[in-house]
Amino acid sequence: MALYLTVDDQQWMVERRHEMTQLATRATQRERKLFLFFTNALGELRRAEISEDFPEDPTSAQLEPVWRYAEVLREPSLGEMQSQAGLTMPSLRDTVRLLWRAMRLRCPHCGRGRVLRSWFSLKTKCLSCGIRLERGEAEDYYLGGMMFNIALSEIIFAVIFVAVLVIMWPNVPWSGLEYVLVGAMIVAPILLYPISRVMWLAFDLLLRPVTDAEMTWHAESHDDE
Repeated sequence: MALYLTVDDQQWMVERRHEMTQLATRATQRERKLFLFFTNALGELRRAEISEDFPEDPTSAQLEPVWRYAEVLREPSLGEMQSQAGLTMPSLRDTVRLLWRAMRLRCPHCGRGRVLRSWFSLKTKCLSCGIRLERGEAEDYYLGGMMFNIALSEIIFAVIFVAVLVIMWPNVPWSGLEYVLVGAMIVAPILLYPISRVMWLAFDLLLRPVTDAEMTWHAESHDDE
C-alpha cells in the first residue's frame, strides 16, 4: 500500500525498502538495512534509516520527524513544475475576478502585473507576484492557449451568426454574412491571441490553485523577465 506524507502543502510519496550498505569499519563488508525513501513532485529524493520494528502503516506524526532528518539524495528540479494542488471547483466570484483580470491582460494570480512583452509574446513571469506565466509547463501551456484561442474564436463566430439570423430573419444577407464571418474568423485569432493565453492561465489557476510550495518554486526560478 502506497504511503503519502504532506508537509507544508507539499506531498511526498513514501517507500519502505531494504538496501545493502557498506560497513563504516570494513570497506569489504556490507549489511542489509531498512530505509524510508521520500519523493516529491519536484523529483527531490530523501532517505532515512529506520528500525525493523518501525510501523508498517505509520501515521503522519511518525513519518514527519523521520522526513525532517532524512538524507537528501537528489535535489529538487526547477525545470518543470507540476502543481501539487488537487482539482477544485471554483466559486462564481473567483471565476469572474480571474477572468476579468485576464481580459484586462493583467496577471490572473495577483491582478497587478502586466503580462504582455509584445502582442504575440508574454513575459516569462509576473513582475508583481513572481508567478511564471507558463507555470513551468511551457509546451502544455502553449498548446492549451492555442486550443482556447480557436474555441473562443468559434464561439464568437457562432454568437454573431445566430444574432444576425434572429435580428434580420427572414431577410438575411447570406452573401454579405458569409464574407463578414470568414473575415472575422481570420482576424479573431490574431486579436484574441494574448487574451486567450492569459485566460487559459486563469482557468488553470481556478482549477488548480497555487500552493505556497509552488510559489516558492516560482521565486527560486531565475528566468529572464
